[in-house]
Amino acid sequence: MENDTPEEWFKLAFDAEEPEDKIEYFNLILECDTRDPVLWSDEAIALIWNNKGIAYTFMGMYQESVDCFERSIGLNRKDTDVWYNMGVAYFNLGKFQEAIRCYNMILAIDSRNDNAWINKGDVFMYTGRHNEAIDCYSKVHKDIELDCKFAIVWNKKGMAYLDLGMYENAAECFLKVLSIDPEHLDAVENMRLAIEEAKIKNGLAVQAQTQTFRQ
Repeated sequence: MENDTPEEWFKLAFDAEEPEDKIEYFNLILECDTRDPVLWSDEAIALIWNNKGIAYTFMGMYQESVDCFERSIGLNRKDTDVWYNMGVAYFNLGKFQEAIRCYNMILAIDSRNDNAWINKGDVFMYTGRHNEAIDCYSKVHKDIELDCKFAIVWNKKGMAYLDLGMYENAAECFLKVLSIDPEHLDAVENMRLAIEEAKIKNGLAVQAQTQTFRQ
């Protein structure tokens, strides 16, 4: 490798199948003190740090990922892809507030970034903050309404309503999923569950009203 160049190492990293090999080539680029400054601007080096972080993510080494993404952000703070990747890494580390901060940074740059709204909603959902999750899922833009991703969002939103005991709202969400993807198996099962729970809830309400009237 002594006769190779950073440009060749980058190509080798791109072609490498194993994340360990990618990291090795990225390290060679980062440690090289003869890089052409015209080709290897701060933005280009930020890309290398980001790709190195992604490789660590594939290895499940999330703290190392975060360290790389921080280095990348230090060189290019407006790269929403890096903030997104760092949010995923923080989530896997169980650092949920840090993950939310990453998604908020994306939304400060691009308020229409659907992936940030979805992932932020997922963090809230995972931590039991269902109303905030629903609010995030509701921010996903309707211009992807016929996209399968939008069906996934409606299913997530329905699950949040289920956890809140708002079964009619949940059923409406799952119905929306099925209008986009009629073979969405999770939505079919979730719809059945929502309807059954709504019947039980309504039955208990009627029973309570009857007992009160008799008293």
